[in-house]
Amino acid sequence: GVDLFEQGLAETGDKVEALGRRFQSFACDLTDAVAVKKMIDTAAQTGAGFDILINNAGVAPCGAFTGRAFDEWVKTIDINLLSLMRITYFALPYLAKRENAHIVNIASIAGKFGGEGLAAYAASKHGVVGFSSALRAELAEQNIGVSWLCPSYVRTRISEDIGRTFMTPMVEPEQVARAIRRAIAKNHNEVFLPRYMRLSVDILPAVFPNFSRKISKWTKVAQGWLQAEKKLQL
Repeated sequence: GVDLFEQGLAETGDKVEALGRRFQSFACDLTDAVAVKKMIDTAAQTGAGFDILINNAGVAPCGAFTGRAFDEWVKTIDINLLSLMRITYFALPYLAKRENAHIVNIASIAGKFGGEGLAAYAASKHGVVGFSSALRAELAEQNIGVSWLCPSYVRTRISEDIGRTFMTPMVEPEQVARAIRRAIAKNHNEVFLPRYMRLSVDILPAVFPNFSRKISKWTKVAQGWLQAEKKLQL
């Protein structure tokens, strides 16, 4: 497991080890390329190394685009997109040496459409979807699979106190974990959670784009993010 703070790693480690599994933690700032490379090199040399990379780091500051210092949006892109690409870049040489390897990138339904209050977050998650799709094509002839998940709201600290509508169901962390496991086992590409979200955020906008936009406007699907105005500590 990788986190910026030791406390979060310790809490996760306790839960994993309580299930009888070994947990190895690495504290690392994923926006620091030198630190990321050092961490990946160390992880590859620890125990049996690794053959699965799950990119789950992310932040979700929200609110009006011009209502915040621009540096906050830059940091959002750096953590959500560039850090994901950064760690993948340094991990790929090691994954290429494994008999079978897999990369899972956690995107979002915000990676398929943009909603009010989520300009930078949606931009970052659209980037994750595009990067993942391109990388999967690039690695198609190799032993490395690439999957990306597009969940609705997940019951974590990020979605606390955010208003929802019937268009944005809540997903439990356990559902995400099971979807990750299936994606690796079956080498899925794009996975929606819940699965029926594919209809509203992928198929419907492609077939009936104007109707889809009207529904989003009518339901105020992302209004909760605009109103929450969650800030990112720089």
